[in-house]
Amino acid sequence: MLLVVSPNLCLDRIVVVRGFDVGRVHRAESATELASGKGLNVGRAARALGVDVRVVGLVGEGHGGEAILEGARAHGVPLDAVRVPGPVRVCTLIIDPGRAETVINEPGPPAGGDAVQRLWECVRARLEGARAVILAGSLPPGVPPTFYAEVIRQAQRIPVILDAAGDALRLGVAARPYLVKTNQFELQSAVGRPLDTPEAVRKAAEEVRAITGGSVLITLGDRGALLCGAGEAWEIAPPEVDRMNTIGAGDSLTAGLASGMLQGVSLLQAVRTGVAAAAADVATLLPGTVDAALVAHLVPQVAVRAV
Repeated sequence: MLLVVSPNLCLDRIVVVRGFDVGRVHRAESATELASGKGLNVGRAARALGVDVRVVGLVGEGHGGEAILEGARAHGVPLDAVRVPGPVRVCTLIIDPGRAETVINEPGPPAGGDAVQRLWECVRARLEGARAVILAGSLPPGVPPTFYAEVIRQAQRIPVILDAAGDALRLGVAARPYLVKTNQFELQSAVGRPLDTPEAVRKAAEEVRAITGGSVLITLGDRGALLCGAGEAWEIAPPEVDRMNTIGAGDSLTAGLASGMLQGVSLLQAVRTGVAAAAADVATLLPGTVDAALVAHLVPQVAVRAV
């Protein structure tokens, strides 16, 4: 079973607005609600790829909370929801097809000490049956920045993929996960200096890898990804697809990567599957949406170059 720990779940509102521009009144072409947050995006993509997955996270009250629970059920994603008082986090995605997306992320409902304790108990119970763990997304108010680091230590020999930012990333790296997955801007924040050349990105990734003793995967948008292992590094270039929405593609990459790992393929081949899954997601409107047949078709088109 793939365990996805993602405290800051949310309800996405995806609004398609062609010709979107600030300071104007627009008429939306469509609007869709989706149970989301990085954890549920990973969960949906993993289920589509045939992975036995379970998500653990915090969920608020009201219509939004029920929509998250129902959305997870509708997509066949088992969700252990630790309920907290207050409205859920809503993230608004404004999609103008063919152009960069606009995203407005609200803060999550604060988690009191009791909620954090229940979250811990749920994670510990699910670790017993996990073959791999993904730690995904931001931490809501009230959840300590050490949370992911403590999960990594509790997991012991279970491989853990850390996909976080800020203090949660920095402290998680020190706990030595199996793989750190981050984007170029999050890595730049973690090392505290500009990373404006491929060489600078690779050097920073190697610094992180030296701390963890594992591997580091840096996502680079439409340029693909950089994978750094022990004395080895590869550039992984994605296949070309018609772009619809890039939000959530990184979560599908994580799901594809985990799928490959659980099948026992090499890490490099697992990353190729992840990059193919990300490309399949980019061609869809809703985050965390992939078609397994398309992913299999795209994998051979993912180019790998040793650097």
